[in-house]
Amino acid sequence: MVVQAQTEDIKTIFDIHHLLGYLVAGFLITVFVMIFYNRLIFFRERDVTQQSKQLIDQLSLIMTANKTEIWIYNVKQDLYKTLGGEKTSEATYSPFEFSQFYDREDFVELLKVMSKMRESVVESKTILVKGASFKSEANGEFQNFQRIYKITVSILRKGKSGFPVQILGTQRDITEEQKRKEQAQRTALRYQTIFDSSLVDMIFFDGEGTLLDINDKACESYFVKDRKALIAKKPKYTDWPSMRDIDLDADTSIPCSSIIDIKRVDHPVGSINAQDWGGDKIYFERTTTLLRDKEGHLNGIMMAGRNITDMVISYHRQKKISQMLERRTHDIQQYIQNINYSLKVSEVRLVNYHPYTHELEISSDLSTTDYTLPQLRAFIMIHPDDYGKAERLFCRMDRLHPGSFSETIRTIMRDEQGRSVYLNFNMMPITDRDGEVTHYFGMCRNETEMTYTEQKLQVETEKAKEEERLKDMFLLNMSHELRTPLNAVIGFAELYNSEHNEEDEPIFAEEIKKNTGELLALINDILFLSRLDAQMIEYNYQECDFALMFEGWCYMGWSNLQPNVKAVVENPYNRLLVKIDQQNLGTVIQKLCLHSGNTTKEGTVRGKYEYRHGELTITIDDTSKGMSKKEISDAFNRFSAEDSFDKEGTGLDLPIVKELIEQMGGTIEVQSEVGKGTTFFVTLPCEMMTLEKKVQELN
Repeated sequence: MVVQAQTEDIKTIFDIHHLLGYLVAGFLITVFVMIFYNRLIFFRERDVTQQSKQLIDQLSLIMTANKTEIWIYNVKQDLYKTLGGEKTSEATYSPFEFSQFYDREDFVELLKVMSKMRESVVESKTILVKGASFKSEANGEFQNFQRIYKITVSILRKGKSGFPVQILGTQRDITEEQKRKEQAQRTALRYQTIFDSSLVDMIFFDGEGTLLDINDKACESYFVKDRKALIAKKPKYTDWPSMRDIDLDADTSIPCSSIIDIKRVDHPVGSINAQDWGGDKIYFERTTTLLRDKEGHLNGIMMAGRNITDMVISYHRQKKISQMLERRTHDIQQYIQNINYSLKVSEVRLVNYHPYTHELEISSDLSTTDYTLPQLRAFIMIHPDDYGKAERLFCRMDRLHPGSFSETIRTIMRDEQGRSVYLNFNMMPITDRDGEVTHYFGMCRNETEMTYTEQKLQVETEKAKEEERLKDMFLLNMSHELRTPLNAVIGFAELYNSEHNEEDEPIFAEEIKKNTGELLALINDILFLSRLDAQMIEYNYQECDFALMFEGWCYMGWSNLQPNVKAVVENPYNRLLVKIDQQNLGTVIQKLCLHSGNTTKEGTVRGKYEYRHGELTITIDDTSKGMSKKEISDAFNRFSAEDSFDKEGTGLDLPIVKELIEQMGGTIEVQSEVGKGTTFFVTLPCEMMTLEKKVQELN
């Protein structure tokens, strides 16, 4: 059964229908595989094409950026194909067409090179070729212009015979490079010309600091006799004294100055003789330029400088001269300022008089002229009393008098006090080289104060003489006043020693007592007045009731009134508490009352007071015969003769009163008329504590 089943399956498998099915399936699989392979090839070709296109575009960009073009010469076809620049597609040219892109003579040279390559003489060669001439606009004008190409020709492919079949040409536009190169050559030529003919020292070193070149001026500055020999020795930049401190790591340009002490220089380039340099110290001014490449590597050192020793010495000399002139100028200016200040403070004016123009110039300082007065206008300002002085002064100057002279003239001008102004002119002649008088220079000084002081001094001198005479009279009077009671005391004392009646002794004793009291009072007044003059009186201000004390002081001064004289005290206050010096104010009131009582023979003596606005006003009046104007003016003068007063004593009471009141800060006045009595007014500042007025009774 098994064998039968396998036999039936084999027959079934190789049945025609099954065979056709197998063929169709195999065909379909084959078609599918071919389609898949086709698509795979398609996509690969597309990727390769895109990559090729990208590479071509990149190559084109690179060639465009480098201004490079590529052309291929087909030897068998004698055709040129180009690719490069902005064109990405090939272009084919015949030899004639291709020659139009270049200068004719240069294209012939190119053909000679390719001919040698076809003969296998050379494999590759680079030549410079000018392009065809064309017009280009520059600065608004059309000019002929040619580009320059650098062409490298090489064999691209050889044939079976070994000879070139294709020649590759790579050309690059080097027009700008060539221009820069030519410019560099011209610059180098100019540089070399400037380098050799420069008026400053110029030295060039390489990147290692070795000397490459030095100009004649530098050789002269460093006392180098053989330029070529120096360059051949290849000295370093450190052999130059002025360049030893160069920092090679600094910026590209280093301007600086240096000072060299020749005695401390070891092995310098050139001479080290101080006589050659002109001294031990040399001053250099230089600018060192460090030449570096793009990476910052040092390619060279360029030094330009000069020996400025003479300039520095001259500068120092000029500076010293300038400083000296500045000091002198400052001293002169200070001197002028001092003169101007002195002129201002002393009220002195500078005067110039020109005899030929008859003009008077007045200046307040040395720099400006304040007034210019013609002679006639100057005369108008002179006081008529001094016309003669002014006329003599101007006549001497108009006649060119050679000597100096001085004159004080009164003017019609007034000062702040309303006084006539006196001007003193002190003039001297100014002459030229021939000794001729050109003008007069001098000073005008205001002598108003001095003149009036002299006048016042004359008056005061007369007063002093008069006071001296009055002092003599006062001393004479005092000596008489002292002698009178003293003689009386001595005389009555001597009577005790002579024969006398005992009944007369009480009379002697009374006279001695009376004259002794007068003598003591006189001495006390003199001593008290001396203490007042020496400011030895002490004032003790205390609170006191002036209303209570005023009446007592008045009656103490009126203790010896004549029988026909009535004393009246007006006291408007019950209480007046003020801060005063009781002792000295009491002395003032007592002495005033004593004076009024001594001079009043009949009538009334009156005392009253009032407090107003921080002042105490005291009034003492009487009905005496009064005083004349002369007596009023001399009432408080201790040195005046007071023979006309009806008084007792020496007349020192009123001078003492006046001095006391003034030292306490008050004032005293007197009013009097002959035949009508005398009134004294005393005003004294004081501080009031309590005030209580009396109530006036109404009638």
